[in-house]
Amino acid sequence: MKKTLMIVGAVLLAALLSAGSFYGGMAYQRNQADQIRANFFRSRGIDPNAQNNGGGQRQGFFGGGATGQVKSVQGNVLTLSTAQNTTTVNLTDSTRIEKATQATTTDLQPGERVLVTGQRDSSGNITASQVLILESNQPSAETAP
Repeated sequence: MKKTLMIVGAVLLAALLSAGSFYGGMAYQRNQADQIRANFFRSRGIDPNAQNNGGGQRQGFFGGGATGQVKSVQGNVLTLSTAQNTTTVNLTDSTRIEKATQATTTDLQPGERVLVTGQRDSSGNITASQVLILESNQPSAETAP
């Protein structure tokens, strides 16, 4: 009887240690994945913890940017037609304009779908830190899960 009780106790102890180790490993891996994701976004100037402020205008994750169609480009001013309104985007020398490869202001043509990342001022205008030219079959941030 005493020997059976010791065997049952040893099996239970082994099961508890195994379950605890498995849980600890999963928690560690989840933490590592979260840190890698956060570092990825921070390296691009995006705060992954900020919230959507509604109306399609994203703060933090998209840096207060917008997604829409290029209406016009005049010098360093891009006019963007979004689902909600028309937004003025100020392009600077440090604004990265990209598509599958590095792009320039001349690649911004009326009708192109773009994702703009930057800071909004009190008037709602955006100073762009990045403009990503979307492919026509690529979903916008407003429709992406």
